Amino acid sequence: MKTACTLSILAITGISFSQISVQAVKVNESPVIDGIPDDEIWNLAIPVQEDFIQHRPDCGEPMTEATEVRLLYDDKYLYCAFTMCDSHPEEFTRRLAPRDNDFSTEWAGIWLDTYNDDNNAYFFFISIDNVQQDGRLCEVGGWDLNWDGVWTSSTASSDSGWTAELSIPFSAMCYSEDEEQVWGVNFKRTITRTNESAFLFRMADNGQVKIEDFGNLCGLNSLPSSRQIELRPYGAGRIQYLHDAEEEWDPWANTGIDARIGLSSELLLDLTVNPDFGQVEADPDEANLSHWESYLSEKRPFFLEGSDMFSMPFSLFYSRRVGSVAPNGEIIPIIGGAKLTGSFNGFRAGFLNAYTGSIKDNGSTLVHPTNYAAGRIVREFGRGTYIGFSGTSTDVPAHDGSLYSYGRSGAVDAQITFLENHKINSSVAGTWNSYENRWDDNYAYRTFYKYSDERLDFSGGMSYREENFDANMIGYTSSTGDVSTWINSGLYHPYTESDVLQHWWGNLHAWYDRVPGGPVTGRGIGFNTGLSFRNRYHVDFEFGYNGTHTDRYEGPEGTEYDGGLNFNLSCSSDSREQLSGYLWGGISSYCEGSRNYAGTWINYKPSPNISIEADINWSQTGDARKYDWNLEEWSHRNTDWRSLQLSGNWMLSNYFSFRLTSQMSRFDTEWETEESSRDYRHWMNVLLSWQFRPGSMFFFMVGENTDPDQQTGDFGEPEFTIFTKLTWFLPV
Repeated sequence: MKTACTLSILAITGISFSQISVQAVKVNESPVIDGIPDDEIWNLAIPVQEDFIQHRPDCGEPMTEATEVRLLYDDKYLYCAFTMCDSHPEEFTRRLAPRDNDFSTEWAGIWLDTYNDDNNAYFFFISIDNVQQDGRLCEVGGWDLNWDGVWTSSTASSDSGWTAELSIPFSAMCYSEDEEQVWGVNFKRTITRTNESAFLFRMADNGQVKIEDFGNLCGLNSLPSSRQIELRPYGAGRIQYLHDAEEEWDPWANTGIDARIGLSSELLLDLTVNPDFGQVEADPDEANLSHWESYLSEKRPFFLEGSDMFSMPFSLFYSRRVGSVAPNGEIIPIIGGAKLTGSFNGFRAGFLNAYTGSIKDNGSTLVHPTNYAAGRIVREFGRGTYIGFSGTSTDVPAHDGSLYSYGRSGAVDAQITFLENHKINSSVAGTWNSYENRWDDNYAYRTFYKYSDERLDFSGGMSYREENFDANMIGYTSSTGDVSTWINSGLYHPYTESDVLQHWWGNLHAWYDRVPGGPVTGRGIGFNTGLSFRNRYHVDFEFGYNGTHTDRYEGPEGTEYDGGLNFNLSCSSDSREQLSGYLWGGISSYCEGSRNYAGTWINYKPSPNISIEADINWSQTGDARKYDWNLEEWSHRNTDWRSLQLSGNWMLSNYFSFRLTSQMSRFDTEWETEESSRDYRHWMNVLLSWQFRPGSMFFFMVGENTDPDQQTGDFGEPEFTIFTKLTWFLPV
């Protein structure tokens, strides 16, 4: 390392550091991004040489090792250089991992509030082994780890510490078109050896990132007002073995293109034509004993990026509805889609439209072509205060003798933040569907109050979804017709003088749900408490009581259940260790019977580039009073769910990896009045991923899936799939 690690302390008489602005200097030539900031051009930067302030383990204390940051920019990129001293570099923890994985080693990064509005920020993090992580933090939408930019970085280490260089294109971010700009900025660094995490501008002791407490980034002038066009053409091929088809092997090929068009520095248009999501991993099986379908997480890039702008009240938009699975198991094809996100005239907005094709089986149409549209506009008025407008539309044209059908929804939500820590949030929504003849009782309402500081959280509120409220054509709606009320209070206490404990927390929660003028549908009280240790271990304990309540969806007319107690316990070790784990378990009452569950997650890293994970789950219900819909009578049901998920990741480099993912599950169910049944399922895939240039990927996957035999429940005939895909990133 050629950059000196003897760092001076910045001294500006009469001004506290929280008021100091970080300066970026414009240059005509770019530095070489090789991880060592020794280029002559870096001498033009104004170094930030102030101590970083810990949020753990010693809250408010200066970091024990010095850090220097320098910022430059030109007409296309913002350049950031970190010089991080360390007196024991021989103790660095080294880990290669896929992009956006949680870091378990030394890392550093930068936050950029490009509008300086205290509400939205991008972050770009880099580990000592040049593993990248990026995303967005929004006051309204929260953390968005699915946002991905195409940026360049490099790192290097020596006997005095380590260094990092980042080159972030302005085209990856949205910002105003002002000639002279001031952005919000903060920096963070971690040291694994001492368990230290620290910020340049101090954040809360619990590590919560508050954008309003960032410093100012000055010196940004004449930034590019237009953004480049990015094209991602792709080609994909697949061959699949179908054991129950006349042709055992089913070949398939496809091409398509994704385009990202920068309409301005504030607006971004994403287009996709004939997209393919074939490399998406299978959704893990789970034991779903509720009346409602499982809520699945989104994994498709087109829907992931900018997803915070489509987070609507009452789950009016659920992206997994678009291109979902048909009744015969086929994936409904997405013909094309468009998405517009960004800001204009003080508003943040997101609009999405996608058109899906049909699915036919034996000459009959199972799924008709459908158009999905969703949009949201948010006007922010300073930190934590906003008003938002949301709307969705689903249209199924008349086809093959079927009638035209539609679904509509709309919502208004607003939040007021006052006296810094107090918030009041309210929202109202409505749905209108062609299959529902009644045009009343189709609204939903919610309001709550929240107080939050570094030590205390308190909230309370109510929500009500009327009986005919139904957003399921494009959203996710479960129980309706009852008023839900809740109150929650929590305490956080750091141990500043302890050599063992880091902090303690406790939380008390109570709820009461009732149909207006009708039965109580839920009530109870719960308390959880936990300890976090300075070595990053934790233990958590929860217990509660559910009172007598009515389940309106169990049986033809519903039924009343007695209440009962529940207990839950969990603990975890430091995920940065070579062997780490998470253990959980609990017992509770369930439908006047019992429910027990236990599980563990184990991660083993035999070398810096290999990781192996095992996720074991078991849950059991006993003597639960349930309605047997097959025999149309009340009975008692016992279930036993067991699942083993194994995964392994072998990183040959930061850009080339193999990943194995597999799950084997078994589900037993037994009724008093019926014979027991057992279902086995197994799936596995091996995925090769190669980023052969920034933003360009090659995938090759081999997978196997076995569904249970419909007669015996044993493993059925396996279906094999070989899949390959090439995506090329072309900036124009």
